[in-house]
Amino acid sequence: MDDCVERIQGIVDAGRKVNPEIMVICHGGPIAESADAEYVIKRADGIVDFFGASSIERFAAERGIKSQTEAFKKMKK
Repeated sequence: MDDCVERIQGIVDAGRKVNPEIMVICHGGPIAESADAEYVIKRADGIVDFFGASSIERFAAERGIKSQTEAFKKMKK
C-alpha cells in the first residue's frame, strides 16, 4: 500500500501543477477494502475521497455468493 500512496501522491502533485484547485479521488489497484482506502486517504496529501465501483458492488456480491454456495454445500441429504 505504501507504493500505492507514493504513486497517488505523484498524481496529486502533477495535477496540482496544472490546476491548484484540482479535486483528486483514489480508486482501484490495491485499494479494495475500506481500510485500504482509509490508509491511502490518510497518507496521501490532497485526496478528497474514494470512488468505490467494484470494491462496493462486485466484491460484496462475490462474498455473498460464496457464502450462500458454501451454505448449500453443507446441506445434509
